[in-house]
Amino acid sequence: MIIGVVKDLKQGEERIGMIPENVKILTDAGHQVMVEKDAGIGAGFANQQYIDAGAQIVDVGKAWEAELIVRVKEPQVSEYKYLREGQILWGFLHLPANKLTVEKMIEKGVTAFSAENLKVDNAFPLLKPLSAIAGRRAVNMGQYYLEKQHGGQGILLPGIPDLDIEAGHVVIFGGGIAAENATDMAVGIGCSVTILELNDIRIQTLKEKYQNPKVSIVKSTTEALEKHIQLADVFISTILIPGAKPPKLVKEHMVQSMKQGSVIIDIAIDQGGTVETIDAATTHANPIFEKYGVIHYAVPNMPGAVPRTSTLAMSKGNIEYLKMIADEGLERALCKNEALVTGLSVYKGQVVSQGLSDSIDVPYTEVTKDSFLD
Repeated sequence: MIIGVVKDLKQGEERIGMIPENVKILTDAGHQVMVEKDAGIGAGFANQQYIDAGAQIVDVGKAWEAELIVRVKEPQVSEYKYLREGQILWGFLHLPANKLTVEKMIEKGVTAFSAENLKVDNAFPLLKPLSAIAGRRAVNMGQYYLEKQHGGQGILLPGIPDLDIEAGHVVIFGGGIAAENATDMAVGIGCSVTILELNDIRIQTLKEKYQNPKVSIVKSTTEALEKHIQLADVFISTILIPGAKPPKLVKEHMVQSMKQGSVIIDIAIDQGGTVETIDAATTHANPIFEKYGVIHYAVPNMPGAVPRTSTLAMSKGNIEYLKMIADEGLERALCKNEALVTGLSVYKGQVVSQGLSDSIDVPYTEVTKDSFLD
């Protein structure tokens, strides 16, 4: 199979969808890999490294001619001209927040895999490392934007223990992988943390992990959210519904009740987000805005700020599935591997994800692995 690795054009995105090591795996298996010139530079991978791994370095148009296109985020408007019938697109696409992109995929007859939705044993292995990175960065960003020059309260989030200057309080909405990593970071610098989680089994797991007086695990209800958001110096929403746009659970009146100069970070804004006062994503170039005296951070590709780490994390999981598609061809790979089917959002111009269909109000076509049998 001919595989194209293209440079992402989303603002602030310097990750690349494939590292040289994975290129070598594919070329050793007899596949042809074309990498867009300089696509890996931002993540620390030079053109020569891809050449040494067996790839061709090509211009953007040539890379897009491949059968399988590997990228990181969703195609931007300027890239719609490259979409075509029969093309297979792989990336962390978060399509429920990108209706126009989906409409173009339908129009062009594209097949698209959303790697973040790929499910194995009730878990999302390809999303997991990126959620971990986003959770860790969320605490860093909260700490940074609490500083007065950004409009924040002017407090040092870790405090100064030797002077009995208390650390700040971090409230985390949702108790998944991003929340765990945010908690680890916040506790590590001395903060107290409250995690709001709905699932009783998950609550018990978190309580067993965090037997720490600085960490409180609270059953997530509207009343609990209303209470604890008022206490937050940094509020981090981690709620993500794989394949679908989440509801706006953090209401405007809740934001209005927060401390002046506190910070909200919505990790899942790339899927639409849960905070009512965030009606559009921000960018790494302009990451924040203020509303009701609260700093809002709503960058959809948070891991893109650490492209080297994020690229390495993505690539460890991706290659197994990319090689399967390349070795077997699209339909045989889908027949053989149920996990691949869970990551499939659009198949030959038809939306095959119920969550995506519901989120952007387009027709849904049901498929199973048996749908691809000859």
